[in-house]
Amino acid sequence: MLQSSLRLGTVAGIRIGVHYTWFIIFFLISFSLYTFFRQQHDDWSANLALATAVITSLLFFASIILHELGHSIVAIARGIRVASITLFIFGGVAQTEKDSDCAATEFWVAIAGPLVSFFLAGMFYVLGILIGSYSEAVAESLAWLASINLMVAIFNLIPGFPLDGGRVFRAVIWGLSGNATKGMNWAVISGRVVAYALMALGLVVVLQTGMLLNGVWLAAIGWFLLAAAEASGQKFLLDRVFDRVLARQVMERDVPMIAASLSMTDWIDHYVLTSGQRAFLVEDGQRVTGLVTLSDISKITREQWPTTPVRDVMTPVEKLHVVTPADSITEVFKFMRAHSLNQVPVVDGGTIIGWIDRDRLLKILRLHTETGR
Repeated sequence: MLQSSLRLGTVAGIRIGVHYTWFIIFFLISFSLYTFFRQQHDDWSANLALATAVITSLLFFASIILHELGHSIVAIARGIRVASITLFIFGGVAQTEKDSDCAATEFWVAIAGPLVSFFLAGMFYVLGILIGSYSEAVAESLAWLASINLMVAIFNLIPGFPLDGGRVFRAVIWGLSGNATKGMNWAVISGRVVAYALMALGLVVVLQTGMLLNGVWLAAIGWFLLAAAEASGQKFLLDRVFDRVLARQVMERDVPMIAASLSMTDWIDHYVLTSGQRAFLVEDGQRVTGLVTLSDISKITREQWPTTPVRDVMTPVEKLHVVTPADSITEVFKFMRAHSLNQVPVVDGGTIIGWIDRDRLLKILRLHTETGR
């Protein structure tokens, strides 16, 4: 999720970055604050209003990062690795390597973010009292930061998944029932209710004079929450199913083979184009020596195809990324994504006994999604 991001740095081993969509919301908030400050303070210069708006906006997004760090530090303390935190148009998101393994972990990880925002709201409020009298601009900035962090905390506690409140709700149902699937199902339902409510509210606001942008923004947040809730629910279901399905159960045993001495021209004309198969294991005698895929043709020019055997462009068997028959499909899918693989051989005792194709995996994934099993 949100792969196209600009890296800002690393905190506690967590990569901090901004997605390109963040620049849109940063501009909108800065412009809104600039307009507000100019309207409220006729005596402020344009430069003062602009500087205060930009600094306040940056401090707000720093608060969002701290909110996500609250989640992340608790997650790390409870054994969940956090790879990154990314700011984007709808706020911030922390990417974890796995979901919570118990209701208590889900609860404490979820509640940590709002607690940080409540703390920040209080801190900015107190700072406003202590140092606000020295500068009107500082006082305005701190007052806005106190109120916006309070709003972030309260909004995130709405029990609609994937908001923090929805995750807390999921943890509570999970803890009371002892059933993680029931907790997720109810959380997704709550997410749908909140999402549709926000979209309906956005429509009402749009109809008010001068409130078009606010209404569209509420509806957009509702749409995002709905999509995120549905995607999270499907991912949870598939992870649960795929954790029980092993590589040996879905691998293809009848793997297409070609001779190592076959020319590239013959391979493409008589195997690839006639079968639609993009990859083949390569054998020399009775021994598998490598894997050749359609992407390997880029290693040589077209004029070299007739005189080049596939063994010259294949990936040797000792360099292949492989999985074992006992690996779960979840592990296999993550492995294939991490190494950008379309096919991965399944090896048992040093012998290739089959392979798993990405298209086949995606087809299985779609079937599980459609059947809900």
